[in-house]
Amino acid sequence: MRIKHLTLSLFFAGLSTSLFAQPVLVKTEQAIEEYKLDNGFRVVLAQNDKESKVFMNTVYFTGSLNDPAGKGGLAHLLEHLAFKGTENVKGDEFQRRLDQFTLMTNASTDYYSTKYTNVIRPEQSSIDQVLHLEAERMDKLVLQEKFVPTEIDIVKREREIRLDQPFSVLIDQVLKEAYGNQSLGRLPIGDLKELQSINMNELNQFYRRWYAPNNAVMVISGKFDKAAVLKQIDQQFSPIAARQIPEQAKVPKLDGTKLKQREFTVHKGSDFGKFNIYLNGAVEPIKAALAVSPTLYTLQPSGHLYQSMVETGTATAVQSTTWLDKDFNLVFMGAIYGPSHDANKVATSLAQGVEQNKAFNDVELNRVKSLTRNMADNVKNSATALGERLSSYTVAYNGDWSQYFRDLEKVQKLNVSDVNQVYKDFLKPEYRVTGNILPTPEDQKKAQQQAASKPAETLDQQAPAEEPLKDASVYRAEVKQYVAESKQYLNQKEKQIQRAKFKNGIQYALFPTKTRDDKTYATIALDFGTAQSLMNKGELLDLTAYLMFRASKDQSLQQIADKIIDVGGGATVSANDNGLMIQVVARKEKFAEFLQYVIDVIKAPAFEQSQFDLIKAQSLSSLDRPYTEPDTVAAMTLSRIVEIYQPGDIRYHFEPELAKKQIESATRDQVEQLHQKFFKTQHAQIAVTGDFDTKQIEKILKKEFADWKTSEPYQRLESTFTTYPAQKVHALSEQREFGSYQAIMTLPVGVEHTDSPALQVLRHILGDSQLSSRLAQELREKNALVYGFSADINFDEWVNSGVLSIDANYTAGKSAQVSQSVHKVLQNLLKNGVTEQEVEAAKASILKKRLTALEDDRRIHSMLIPQLEKGRDLNYREKRDQRIAALSKADIDAVIKKYIQPEHLVEVMSDQYGQAAKSTQK
Repeated sequence: MRIKHLTLSLFFAGLSTSLFAQPVLVKTEQAIEEYKLDNGFRVVLAQNDKESKVFMNTVYFTGSLNDPAGKGGLAHLLEHLAFKGTENVKGDEFQRRLDQFTLMTNASTDYYSTKYTNVIRPEQSSIDQVLHLEAERMDKLVLQEKFVPTEIDIVKREREIRLDQPFSVLIDQVLKEAYGNQSLGRLPIGDLKELQSINMNELNQFYRRWYAPNNAVMVISGKFDKAAVLKQIDQQFSPIAARQIPEQAKVPKLDGTKLKQREFTVHKGSDFGKFNIYLNGAVEPIKAALAVSPTLYTLQPSGHLYQSMVETGTATAVQSTTWLDKDFNLVFMGAIYGPSHDANKVATSLAQGVEQNKAFNDVELNRVKSLTRNMADNVKNSATALGERLSSYTVAYNGDWSQYFRDLEKVQKLNVSDVNQVYKDFLKPEYRVTGNILPTPEDQKKAQQQAASKPAETLDQQAPAEEPLKDASVYRAEVKQYVAESKQYLNQKEKQIQRAKFKNGIQYALFPTKTRDDKTYATIALDFGTAQSLMNKGELLDLTAYLMFRASKDQSLQQIADKIIDVGGGATVSANDNGLMIQVVARKEKFAEFLQYVIDVIKAPAFEQSQFDLIKAQSLSSLDRPYTEPDTVAAMTLSRIVEIYQPGDIRYHFEPELAKKQIESATRDQVEQLHQKFFKTQHAQIAVTGDFDTKQIEKILKKEFADWKTSEPYQRLESTFTTYPAQKVHALSEQREFGSYQAIMTLPVGVEHTDSPALQVLRHILGDSQLSSRLAQELREKNALVYGFSADINFDEWVNSGVLSIDANYTAGKSAQVSQSVHKVLQNLLKNGVTEQEVEAAKASILKKRLTALEDDRRIHSMLIPQLEKGRDLNYREKRDQRIAALSKADIDAVIKKYIQPEHLVEVMSDQYGQAAKSTQK
């Protein structure tokens, strides 16, 4: 909720073949290859050996548009059931195998397609297993009626989440007006009444009609052995027979001028937003120009809408995005404002700023072209980003993924006169629909009487019998493998890292290596002050961080922004406890120059009065809002319960009124004084990772930092372990589909504690998987109380203080059942402990993810600053791996008995059935 950092990072959001009997190479472009099997199944392969993971998307050309009449949501319900077992991998074993062999697994259904997504380590055995599961899902899915009621309930939870998002509700209303209750006017997620009418025969028919190899494409990107992957795809998918595919549903052509209702209002949440939505039927030639419109209009500081609305104080922020679909072109132009703003002026300025905008020039368009090239580079170097982009284009252009590269070329060929003409023709009143987002009405913020319920009936629904997991010995072999690979990698990387210290105490670590994105990274951590010297300066520190990179003595904000675009990177300054964190990234050939540039800027920031006034007004406007959403109420209530510091202490929790007072009293002179007093601290650590000249970087660091020194005392801000008696608070929030459950249990355990690895394994068993963990089974799979949840555990780096946290969104009115379910899971752990298979599976999963993270040198970069602070090297991580690997069931059962204490569980539930808080601040 605080303005914690200014991100000027401008990343855009952002071979030879082997011969097989079946896979035939049909297309090659940009080193990406497409193969086709005899049965029509197509495979797109995009190799990237720099990245140690594989992105795999199985895309079926069917979505909600093909839902039968009166059966809205069938395609989406089928997607849920497609994780519930096949002929050869029965029941929940299918999901557990996916959990075991992937780093991440998910699925989605939209209007046009259903996608099954897996992210896998680049181990052929894991790739083979996931390919086998996807082949099973394509041809041997077993749809079982016993799963349908629970999955429908879970879809309801998912639908409720969507209906809790104001912007999503607004778009749903616009599409409903455009298309009626058909085609794109029906939510892919489904209609409740129609969902409940779906029968097994209809599900099986839909599956057999659309899930066929000749109606699917598999996109694989990342690091893999192409020959081995093609061979496995041939073996797994070629035996699946092609089928005759029905004709795809047609979408009526949209005429944006003929919509009858032209204004929509959603009262939900705490924000004030005005959106002009321009839409019409799809016209391919104008898409490139429309695609760059958000950047031209809203980019700081050159965006025309930003200049006309934010810099003038008319609104707090401007937003824009596009939805350039198969069947329509849609552009959002919006403004966020506060209750003190003139809503009519916001509406007028938004329309005029878009529709009567002065023409863009070549400089502005070339800036966007450079940003687009930077974005394309980022996508190319990310297996997930490229895989998702190719998948989306495959759907949007009827299998033609190469249209993505043609679109990039079209942007580079745009000329400014054509762009201005497209905007004149498209961003006009005839195509405009107005959307308003306003806070929840006051009459929906009052406590409601909850209808009597029978919690016992909602719990302990019949759960399917679990299939056995892999034998524990198999997991142990995997653990041994991951530990060995990690050790080898750590030893190799440790030899590359150079650590040193200047005489003033500033430490630095240089890690010369080749990053997967060909960029070089620097982190500068500045620590200064004490709890006393920074008392009541929390918001002032945030303002200082924000303003440090808005302009310098000799560089304007526009010059800084253009420099960032030129180097293809970014720079951020953010407040971090009692200090500042500076992040710098640039293409390797530009890095040294850019690092020097950033240092020059942050050493001599201008702290322009106009920028100070702007951010101060924006901050106050953003704080001038209700804080009545369930998750906000729950978080603030929990923070107040466990608070141990006094107001004004930099560790004190966020309180809107306190933040307002601090910002209102802040002056530009105070910001400059804080910078002068604390900035050049000798309590600092610097890390640089990437392809760079070590001597050149050392020279820059020595010249710029070796003489830094401040007389101001510094003391690290440490947390204090505190126990709390069990509390259960049911707080009042505004009326929403979902309530928020947030609970914590403090632990006298820090990172260095001998029990922290065992607690890490326990956390994994408790809630790592959204489908197969202990909490998932109780909260979601058996009782359908939630759609999503999280279980996390955090340890302090310096003292023995940690916290186990559990969060969940739940159907409003089900707070008691959620609490009951959480307690049931904890009590079961206390009574019965964990199984050996759970422990070994958790260890294998944790160590697999630790190895994967380690293989990205950018992740090693993030470890260097903490290592400098603690006097560690990468060998510490090896020891941690070994401690995790050595854990047994007895060890996990022991930490459960020792630390899981429901009598110290603090729970907060927030929905419209709670009680109003007595005060807003402790």
